[in-house]
Amino acid sequence: MILVRVFVFVVLAAVVWCAFGFLFTRDRKYLRLAVRVLAIGIGGALVFFAVMFVQRL
Repeated sequence: MILVRVFVFVVLAAVVWCAFGFLFTRDRKYLRLAVRVLAIGIGGALVFFAVMFVQRL
């Protein structure tokens, strides 16, 4: 479970970093990158919980 916490922390840190990049530069590439990182993070979480669910069956 520590790996999941590290993964969540890294994803959130990357999203915040990209948001600050957008705020300081007003370059929309940072927002696209933040959305992409967030989507990959959510996808990774869904895969993790699907594996946990299958193990319980």
